[in-house]
Amino acid sequence: MSQFKIFSIFLFLAFSIIGFSQNGSFYGKVKYNSNDPAVSTFIVLNGNAISKETNSNINGSYSFKDIPYGTYTVAFYSLNDIPKTVTVDLASKNQELNVTLEVSALDEVVVRSKTIQQKIEEKGFAVNVIETKEAAIQSIQVNELLDQSAGVRVRQSGGLGSHAHYNLNGMTGNSVKVFIDGVPIRNFGPSFSLNSIPPSLIKRIEVYKGVVPPHLSDDAMGGAINVVLNDITKNELKASVSAGSFGTYRTDINGGYRNNKNGFTARGSAFVNYADNDYEVWGDQVAVALSAGTPDVFIRAKRFHDRYRSQGGKAEFGYTNVSWADKLLAGVLLSNMDQQIQTGATMEIVYGNRFTEQNTKMYSLDYAKKEVLKNLDVSAFASYSRLNRKTIDTIATQYSWLGYPTSYYNDPDVWATGAEAGDPTLQKDIDETINTRTNVAYRINDNNTIQLNHLLNTFTRDSDDPMLPAAENALKEERKYLKSILTLSFENSAFDEKLRTSVFGKSYYMDRTSKLRTRSSNTSNSTIIIEENNITSNDFGFGGSISYSISPKLTVFGSAEKAIRLPEASEVFGNVAANLNPALNLKPEHSNNYNLGFTYDNLKLKAHTFGITANLFIRDTDDLIMQFPTGSNEEFFENSNVGKIYTEGVDFTLNYNFKERLFFSANSSFFNARDYNVTYDVNGNPITPSYERLANTPYFTMNYNIKFNTQDFIQKGSRLSTYSNLLYVHDFFRGSSVLGGSGKIVIPFQVSFDAGFAYTFPKNKVSLSFDVKNILNNQLFDNYALQKPGRGFYGKISFTIL
Repeated sequence: MSQFKIFSIFLFLAFSIIGFSQNGSFYGKVKYNSNDPAVSTFIVLNGNAISKETNSNINGSYSFKDIPYGTYTVAFYSLNDIPKTVTVDLASKNQELNVTLEVSALDEVVVRSKTIQQKIEEKGFAVNVIETKEAAIQSIQVNELLDQSAGVRVRQSGGLGSHAHYNLNGMTGNSVKVFIDGVPIRNFGPSFSLNSIPPSLIKRIEVYKGVVPPHLSDDAMGGAINVVLNDITKNELKASVSAGSFGTYRTDINGGYRNNKNGFTARGSAFVNYADNDYEVWGDQVAVALSAGTPDVFIRAKRFHDRYRSQGGKAEFGYTNVSWADKLLAGVLLSNMDQQIQTGATMEIVYGNRFTEQNTKMYSLDYAKKEVLKNLDVSAFASYSRLNRKTIDTIATQYSWLGYPTSYYNDPDVWATGAEAGDPTLQKDIDETINTRTNVAYRINDNNTIQLNHLLNTFTRDSDDPMLPAAENALKEERKYLKSILTLSFENSAFDEKLRTSVFGKSYYMDRTSKLRTRSSNTSNSTIIIEENNITSNDFGFGGSISYSISPKLTVFGSAEKAIRLPEASEVFGNVAANLNPALNLKPEHSNNYNLGFTYDNLKLKAHTFGITANLFIRDTDDLIMQFPTGSNEEFFENSNVGKIYTEGVDFTLNYNFKERLFFSANSSFFNARDYNVTYDVNGNPITPSYERLANTPYFTMNYNIKFNTQDFIQKGSRLSTYSNLLYVHDFFRGSSVLGGSGKIVIPFQVSFDAGFAYTFPKNKVSLSFDVKNILNNQLFDNYALQKPGRGFYGKISFTIL
């Protein structure tokens, strides 16, 4: 089916149904019997096969618009007052309904409504929503939570602080965008990564596979991970401390204050991470020569130069839930890290002196207001960030896996041996980024909304290296990058919100400039070559989603998109600290993405509750950008475009719980991604493609998780949770090249088994947890050459101060 036909179908579905009768409206105010406005009262309207929900605003006002004439019940729920239900006849264009709620002696009122997770999943996108409330008290990293989600494979190069990228249904690297509260994470600096943010600071994680909702604005082609932080608008203060194997220590604190009279809000969070990462490694690349001229002996050795330290803090000040803004917050984020570097792209080369230091400052302004004008909602975010990164590599010592020097070079004319990873360097990079994101939504009526979203991102880098000869260092390198993405979307709901459709179009613009110096040879007499490069591109993409709730428990969904992904600045310009070479001629990725699935949730059989979600997907991709090791010893990385990739697959999730005490979940993902390398004969005629499986990509994974909750354990009001998780990754091809000369081209299957428990004391003020990871002490790796930690023990205490 052509792209034009697909787009036409979505247009027809979206615009064919514009809603129902629009005869009248309810409006009014809700107040307490003390005459104060009842803020955030939950209000439900039912009648005439219509069900609608809303909340009262800061003044206690509410409204239901475009309601057919008839008789309705309107229920008002507040956590502090007795619920109230009234019956009312709508027989005029605008009908006022004011309600007074009486103080309740009850401690709690149970209000049943759709959860945030259900509302997100009903939009029609292939999405997993990960709730972090339970995980917040465990000794677990965010990447581990993601790795337990269907269709997600986290590819990490080592222990805490190591580089990680994400594979969603076959799409990987920067094709998968990561956001914090809808803001691209690249603006926060490397020390504020997903692995650095404690789960206790996170409200939920949204994982979109394939088509991404328009409000995220960025050029995510393979999917997106949106981390939603806790939106603290009350007085509270929480903290946690954890410690464990391999010298791992983590602590975090977060809290907030709000003045209920004038809306002034202050909130902040901070964290400190430390790890020696001195875990044991073994295998085909961990070998030493006991004496000159003797064969290498394979050993088990500890990593000895892989320490990681990071600290970060984020603070916001402003106003929330006031008449003139839902929020207006000025923010500042400060973070820094220093990290020793143990290896290059593989474990073939061992470093003992190379390390990097980085710090980031980000300043931001965040604004949102519903009903700026009638039916018009506006939100805007702007930030400026400055990253200072220094790479230190000045000693030409080489090391064995026993931690001893094996050679030393002191010839000043041989630049390639002047340091561990090539030329000696004290290179300092200053990366400056300006990011703006603007969302405007206009509700035509209760069933139809138009949205305009714009993302603007600018990037510049200045570099300085005092280890270079003065004449060479004076030849200034330049790197500039501008990306602009404009999205127009239309959303419709019909048949009492059972049918939901969305269509969108995206305009992509990129302008990048670089001027880089390179050597003609590795001697001090070499010629310096200045390579200038300027590339611009304009692209247009479109897509849409549709979902239909056949019943309250069964929903089918589908989505499709012609997607474009522009190369990231780090991919194009490289990163010395990460052993990543520049790739100045990278082209944008293009992909046609399709998803079709269903969710059958909350199926009850007496005390048993089941749920299942399945998703079929297709990715037809041109010029996929992938990162590969390069060089004679595969010491460095470099990005390149990989021809034409066609992927089709399926993922599913099964959930079960028994009496809300025993919980079990299982998920699996399988896809077949093939590289269609077409070759041509001497006459220019195409030869049959090779259809090779996409290199270095795990294509079959399974994950099983079980948890059991016990109430009133030892103490009344306490809770004990025990849990375990089993991850299986099937073997896959690393690629056509051998691994560092070892002859290994297949990454064998992997099994990781974790278990632990968490005990929460009465009143939910203090929690203790203990976790054992990789209990079987199996050899785990994502790129085979870079081994991850073995068996480890971790403890954590979390407590509420206010």
